[in-house]
Amino acid sequence: MIQPTILRRSLALLLLAVFAVVPLRAGAWGEKGHEIINDLAATNLPAELPAFTRTQAARRELRYLGPEMDRLKGSGRSWDADRDPGHYLDIDDNGKIAGVVSLSHLPASMSAYETALLAARTTPYRVGFLPYSIADGWEQLRTDFALWRVDRYEEQHATTKAARARADAHARLRATLTLRDIGVWGHFVADGSQPLHVTTHFNGWGSGPNPQHFPQLRGIHSQFESAFVDRYENEAAVQRDIPAYVALDPQHRISQTRLLAILARYLRGTNAAVVPLYRIAAAGGFASGSAQARAFTAAQLARGATMLRNLIAYAWEDSLNEKVGYPAVSVRAILAGRARMPQ
Repeated sequence: MIQPTILRRSLALLLLAVFAVVPLRAGAWGEKGHEIINDLAATNLPAELPAFTRTQAARRELRYLGPEMDRLKGSGRSWDADRDPGHYLDIDDNGKIAGVVSLSHLPASMSAYETALLAARTTPYRVGFLPYSIADGWEQLRTDFALWRVDRYEEQHATTKAARARADAHARLRATLTLRDIGVWGHFVADGSQPLHVTTHFNGWGSGPNPQHFPQLRGIHSQFESAFVDRYENEAAVQRDIPAYVALDPQHRISQTRLLAILARYLRGTNAAVVPLYRIAAAGGFASGSAQARAFTAAQLARGATMLRNLIAYAWEDSLNEKVGYPAVSVRAILAGRARMPQ
């Protein structure tokens, strides 16, 4: 008898072959949109975050890295096939992915998500896996911050000059790596605020039910996220829509369930903007630069910057609840002097 695991893997491979040729997807937001989101997320970080995240140099670096994952597209067949679907999520008119996965009940991991999609004879590489791009990057950032905390503690409590120098060098290198991780991962968080990246109607309404009788609007994706943003949007307009930061309870670890719920709420909000976007487009707002179109787009960019700012701050707060090293040791225990980082 063939084992169920083997059957699932065989079916997944078959589906990947069937769906090898899929529609090309544009990158969410153009270069300017990604720069604005990363820049304003950095600008609005709370003062409690490490100083290395809040310098002018850090802000310039994060701004530059915003479009990085689009710049790297075309790096190779394997690279593109593995990463391009991480920029989007095809949510249908019923609020589900492939009719079988609800944002309200996202599977706990990419592997579980893939298994769930097999019920609809599809894969994450067909319908997108944006929530997991964001979740993976956030978990990595939380560990980055945890390691930086430990390096700084060891520098401050080292008993020899050599040990202090080594810990200082490690902390500086970790800060460099952390900024790069924020900047590159921020691209996916920003993708989540572009309505055309969380819908099956990603570049025109397409086939199927069209109760509001929208015109097809082929090419709307690029017109909205690039041409319109380049001409009409700027940091000052977007900043007005960014609220003050509200911290989570730092004493309680952000579980996988809680993280996915935060991301689901964010993506549902973006998906709710799909129909309003098509109404504006149908009225010619993005072509003419109407006040409604400008306000709508600024609000979506602000949602991306706000979520990126929030997730960075959540990762910093939750890094105190992390464990590091092997075998894993509590960061809180290390910082309290009750444990040592495994060497």
